Amino acid sequence: MLGTFILVLILAFGGATIAALSDGNPIAIGTVLLIAFVKARFVILDFMELRHGQRGMALSLLAWCALLLLVALARPLLVSYLT
Repeated sequence: MLGTFILVLILAFGGATIAALSDGNPIAIGTVLLIAFVKARFVILDFMELRHGQRGMALSLLAWCALLLLVALARPLLVSYLT
């Protein structure tokens, strides 16, 4: 559990660093959103203890996170495409 916690912290600092240096670059924004999804996956599976039980709940939460990721990614892609 401690290893997962440290990994999530490293991902959080990495995502914050990339976001600070992105300057609106869609690839960097996509990378930050992907890191956020990976962090959410660790939280859902390990900290909510859904890795070995309630597969339906785990899949539902991961699908919800993926949907939010796609919606969050659509905005910068549309803005960069329209400008």
